[in-house]
Amino acid sequence: MNREYVIHVPDSYDGSFSVPVVLNFHGFSGDAYQYMNEADMRRLAEAETFILIYPQGLDLEGSPHWNACPSGGDNKSDVDDFGFIETLVEDISSNYNIDLERVYAVGYSNGGMMAYGLAHYKSELIAGIGSVSGVMLDCFGTTSHPMPVIHLHGTLDFVLPYTGSDFFLSVQAVLDYWVEF
Repeated sequence: MNREYVIHVPDSYDGSFSVPVVLNFHGFSGDAYQYMNEADMRRLAEAETFILIYPQGLDLEGSPHWNACPSGGDNKSDVDDFGFIETLVEDISSNYNIDLERVYAVGYSNGGMMAYGLAHYKSELIAGIGSVSGVMLDCFGTTSHPMPVIHLHGTLDFVLPYTGSDFFLSVQAVLDYWVEF
């Protein structure tokens, strides 16, 4: 299966030292190219010298998505997105001098769910995560190390409610989980 991603390598990168990587995941039904323009971190990547990657989710009946919780109730497919990201990072590290201790995952909505999923299922690969209007799904466990998390979410979000739902934990439950960890 062919998988795609958009990569931005800062002009200051010359390979003489290792640089961090930021994986930025689009939301449900999103497109990596369009999302790159909506959540454009290229100027920040230039200023802070990190490689920026916008992976593309696979199509599910006309809507690209991330399978962020293979064992959970809101599982959208059986696509191995964690394997895709692991292979993507391996590929990038074979072509660029990246700091494998500083690979970060951020995302919007379903992309934020993917960041949380990576924190749980591939914590040995991910140094920290960020989620905007995304939630932690009903599958989680321990991570291999303390995981820095930033979570941004509005109380008027009715698609992924701040207070949670049958499949989504409330923002407070997510915060409580990570503080206890």
